[in-house]
Amino acid sequence: MSTDPTRFSKGERLLPFSTLLETVGEPPDTPVFINRARESFELLMHAHDFIEICMVTEGSGVHYIGPDRLSVSRGDLFFIPVGITHVFRPKSAAKGRPLLMYNCTLPAAHIGKLLQALPAAAGGAQIADALLQLNETGQWLHIRDRNEEGQHLFHRLHDEFTARKPGYTASLCAATIELLVLVYRRWLEAAPQLRTSEETPQRQRQASQTLQPSASMQHIIEQIDADCTAELHVADMAAKLGISERHFQRGFKKATGKTFLDYVQSARIDLSCKLLLRGDDKISDIAARAGYADMKFFHELFKKKTGVTPRQYRLSPN
Repeated sequence: MSTDPTRFSKGERLLPFSTLLETVGEPPDTPVFINRARESFELLMHAHDFIEICMVTEGSGVHYIGPDRLSVSRGDLFFIPVGITHVFRPKSAAKGRPLLMYNCTLPAAHIGKLLQALPAAAGGAQIADALLQLNETGQWLHIRDRNEEGQHLFHRLHDEFTARKPGYTASLCAATIELLVLVYRRWLEAAPQLRTSEETPQRQRQASQTLQPSASMQHIIEQIDADCTAELHVADMAAKLGISERHFQRGFKKATGKTFLDYVQSARIDLSCKLLLRGDDKISDIAARAGYADMKFFHELFKKKTGVTPRQYRLSPN
């Protein structure tokens, strides 16, 4: 996003959302800020205190987001949470097709206000919860426009924001809701197991009840805590959130302070400790119940995590 390249050329944090509105004379209660920008090499990596939904409308280049580097071209659309560092760069500084972007920015709280104001049957609260969880866990999305649906929506938003015809704020709200629904749908398409059913109202209610936890990193953690001996694989967990394995690993460590493997192993050793103190089952049986068939590995891991062997742990005073 490029509102004032000179202001941000040193890589400072972007201006607050309210200040963006002030630069174009919009009242402070305007729900969204829309602009169309030509990306350059002046703006450095930056973060912001609002959610940004942006889309490449012309040209090609590179999107540096967090530690990742992604080639982008017309139709690439991103959902970028608060606090995620990123910057777009055109393909070349030489003359050629510029890298043009549409940007829709809004405070995270406005997502809930827009979508939760819809009738309950419309499912707005469910969509808001899912998108806000992405924001809270720092999970950015990269999706592709299809049939230029996103292009048309952004064009409409930009026209309303710049022309300011009577009732334009209401029209901005309506078009922003459509954009949020578009992001939500494309995200579900990238993770089919999260897709809600349209077969019956009952199936819709069942899906809405299970979707929100499935979309949460916190729920993944709770699943591990509840059943740490299940088959747990990073690829499956990442698919549940509709993100890459690498992005999942970063988000998981940010949420727990541990890698996925270390967290699972710690949970299984914690379970082993409880089982050791509960009864007189054989240590080999307890290891198996905790998910370990290799006794040598189990003993080594147990001592690494607790400082003592399973037998010493069982005999220790509690």
